[in-house]
Amino acid sequence: MISLNVKIRNRLLAVYVVTDLLTSSLAIVLFNLFRWNIIEFGGPFSTFYKMPQVWGGQICFPLMLMLIYWLSGYYNNVYRRSRAQEAIATIMSSAIGALIIFFLAVVNDAPWQRTDVFQRILVAASIIFICVYSGRYLITRPVVRSVHDRNNMDAAVMIGTDKEAASLARRINSLQKGMGLSVVCFVRLSADSPVDPDCNGIDVIDRNKVRRYCSDHAITNLILTPRALTDGLDLAEFMRLAYDINGGLLLSPDVNTVAFASGRQFNVLGEPLVCISTPSISSSTANIKRAIDILASAVALVLLSPLFLILAIGVKLDSKGPVFFRQKRLGLGGKPFNIIKFRSMICNAEPDGRARVTVDNDPRVTRFGRFLRKYRLDELPQFWNVLVGEMSLVGPRPERREFADKIAARVPLYPMLYQVRPGITSWGMVRYGYASSVEQMVERLRYDLIYLESISISTDVKILLHTVNTVLSGRGK
Repeated sequence: MISLNVKIRNRLLAVYVVTDLLTSSLAIVLFNLFRWNIIEFGGPFSTFYKMPQVWGGQICFPLMLMLIYWLSGYYNNVYRRSRAQEAIATIMSSAIGALIIFFLAVVNDAPWQRTDVFQRILVAASIIFICVYSGRYLITRPVVRSVHDRNNMDAAVMIGTDKEAASLARRINSLQKGMGLSVVCFVRLSADSPVDPDCNGIDVIDRNKVRRYCSDHAITNLILTPRALTDGLDLAEFMRLAYDINGGLLLSPDVNTVAFASGRQFNVLGEPLVCISTPSISSSTANIKRAIDILASAVALVLLSPLFLILAIGVKLDSKGPVFFRQKRLGLGGKPFNIIKFRSMICNAEPDGRARVTVDNDPRVTRFGRFLRKYRLDELPQFWNVLVGEMSLVGPRPERREFADKIAARVPLYPMLYQVRPGITSWGMVRYGYASSVEQMVERLRYDLIYLESISISTDVKILLHTVNTVLSGRGK
């Protein structure tokens, strides 16, 4: 069920998208008017606009600008907008758009001096910025003002009922200039958890009722105190809940948990809450990473289709059973999905239904399956998982719930991996390889946790290059 707050955000997103498209189209018209004047066309503006390259640009350039806005991450979170960040993002997008428009359309207008280049790019960027930012400002200003005046608040649940939780809730609810959050409920973590007297006046519910409460009251934020995080809290449970309600898991870090704030944005004027259910990368990096995933996986599925056919025949001739193997794994937000592989084991490899890891010289692995696993060719169908958004090219390897629960019992930070899509390859796979026991999974986990704090396009490229070397050298197993 989609909450009311999520529906409001979706409508606001639609308003931003439509407004940006209209103002971008207006900017192209105004810039073409400037071009018409500069190049001394010698005819009316209507005739100039009938030129194929001009009216073609009028259609294509606004769409190109919309792609730039999306890649910049502007549409990732439209509900809590900083006007300063919005202005900076619009300036950057306008400059990039102006450069592309110049080299695609304006460079061949007429002979020009070197100084003309800067003039035309500056004019194009200025027109785009003025038009687009004006539309955005008219939308953002009343939303920001209503948040500061505490007229537009997101309901939030505070995890815990101790003094620290009560004090944090009181600070959030009493801010003179609202930060868009209002704590409406405390969650008692266990039946014998004490309830601080300062929690009076706000709902207190048991832990097993929090999911229903969030659904009934359109909750989109869960707030953690440092004590709740370090006292053995089941982080995976609340991480999954945050994704299920399309919200965020927020932490107010202290000196012992400040590392969680690394690379993450927070409200400068309000309580320094950081969202730990999202990775510490910029929205633009996240969107560029996803765009690369879509493009690369689509190309790979097409180019590798002959190899897919050969491998499928090999699997079929080697042993009885289906070509592809599907298995439930935990992905983004801890949600299960079906990972796809070329089958490398005999059918019914787990007759009693008990999850087992693959060990060296595992008798369940078929003869052709050993070849597939040595060169990691069994992983190739996962390009489909990447294309549909269940996985990424690079990211922590997904585990089955049975193993994930065992790892989380030993390493409480394991659910942090749910911040990102799992990957076909990972730094852990490159540096450590396949794990044949829970102990080895825990050992490999450190590479994935470090990766979360250093995600970048360049890091992904390095991991992919090392993966290619691993595949070509046959160092899989």
